[in-house]
Amino acid sequence: MPTIVGSFFSNLFLLFFHLGCFTFSSRRHQSTSSFLHKKRSPPNPNPKSTLFSYLKRLFSPSAAAHIPPPPASIPSPSSSTRSLRLNPPLIAPLNTRRQHHTHAVAPADIHPCTVCGEIFQTPAFLHHHQSSKHGVSDLADGENIIRIIFTTGWPEKAKPPAIHRILKIHNTPRVLARFEDHRDRVKSDAAADGTKSSRCIADGNELLRFYCTTFICSLDSAICSQQFCGACAIMRCGFSQKLGGIPTLPTGWKAHAAVPEDVEEEFSFMHVKRAMLVCRVIAGRVSTLSDVDEDHGFDSLVGPGDDDLLVFSPKAVLPCFVIVYTLN
Repeated sequence: MPTIVGSFFSNLFLLFFHLGCFTFSSRRHQSTSSFLHKKRSPPNPNPKSTLFSYLKRLFSPSAAAHIPPPPASIPSPSSSTRSLRLNPPLIAPLNTRRQHHTHAVAPADIHPCTVCGEIFQTPAFLHHHQSSKHGVSDLADGENIIRIIFTTGWPEKAKPPAIHRILKIHNTPRVLARFEDHRDRVKSDAAADGTKSSRCIADGNELLRFYCTTFICSLDSAICSQQFCGACAIMRCGFSQKLGGIPTLPTGWKAHAAVPEDVEEEFSFMHVKRAMLVCRVIAGRVSTLSDVDEDHGFDSLVGPGDDDLLVFSPKAVLPCFVIVYTLN
């Protein structure tokens, strides 16, 4: 019995001895690790509290406030609006300059010449340019027809005309519009008066007439502005208002005879030459009485020779061709 009790206590003593050695070695290893940890990082008195605080900050709604903002991104070159807003250009864009130029000169103020392309700011400047620079040109098509019309009715005993040039007059849109407006007015007046002339109501009683004048320039593509150049003055400004009306003749010979024969010799020092104008005339309502005018409801008047047609309005006469000629 004593032997069994002594053996029990000896075994118990050995058990406690081994537990004590294990505990001592664990505490020594723990103290060494703690010493190294103290050198590397500051002590953390409450590790559970630190872990809880981290988890709380991570899942709380205000966690985004503690997350550092991302670095500012560079705007993409494809986003032109954002690029212009963040990085304003040093040079104004091309469209900005075009808008400024468009604001300075409105499209309604641009009047280009259809012949040379030169641009003018007012219709008056364009009209002056076209009538002076591109007023006439050599007739390419239809020259023989105009030649026949001019020589028809020329007396056989008279000197035949030698035609040097036939020019076509390029009337400006302003002149053509004025001529057509006058035709419309004549047609409406004839219809309102109840006239029996169907021709007058249809086209204003349009006729082909001749008007002889003189010129002193070379009469090329440009129309001169000389004071005594009659042909250029008519092509540039139209016919002037005359007291008895503008005389137009049915044939080239009668229009030629209306100008004195010695006009070239008398004004030879000015190099005066003849020019025949072939004109379209809105005769309208024609009167045979000598004491009537435009106020009496007529548009033209038959002259003393029964061939002269005196047109009251300059708008009714539109020159179309110029024939430069001399007598053989």
